Amino acid sequence: MNAALNICQERFDALLPPEVPDDSEAEREWLEHAAEQLVCGADVSWKRRYSKAFTVTADQFATYLQGHLNQRQIDDLDERDSFARLVLAAVVGSQSEAYGHAGDLLGSERPVQALEQIAIDMLRPYATEAVAAEREAQEDDVDGDL
Repeated sequence: MNAALNICQERFDALLPPEVPDDSEAEREWLEHAAEQLVCGADVSWKRRYSKAFTVTADQFATYLQGHLNQRQIDDLDERDSFARLVLAAVVGSQSEAYGHAGDLLGSERPVQALEQIAIDMLRPYATEAVAAEREAQEDDVDGDL
């Protein structure tokens, strides 16, 4: 009896449309992926139907990050002169020193994750539009295949 019920359930499940992630989940995924792109130096672009393409560049992220780091200095959170030490480590020091000073500047023991969070904060206002653009592109792909 259970085997027959399982077979019927599998057949019913196969007829259901694929699950579409809810907006908050889709936006979270987009933010994580886009932030990773920015941190790695790549631009992030999307385009809605009947609209111009929109891009957040790696240069814009660098400017945003610079403002974040400057504010940490203004707030007196650079207790070890990490800006200067980061430059010194990059020029004549070691990678591990530079990594440590970058973490100090960012206020985190995990500099990469801190950079990604800063990128997410920058990108958050665009997430809804970007996810909508991705859905439109998927719909267009499906319509083009028919």
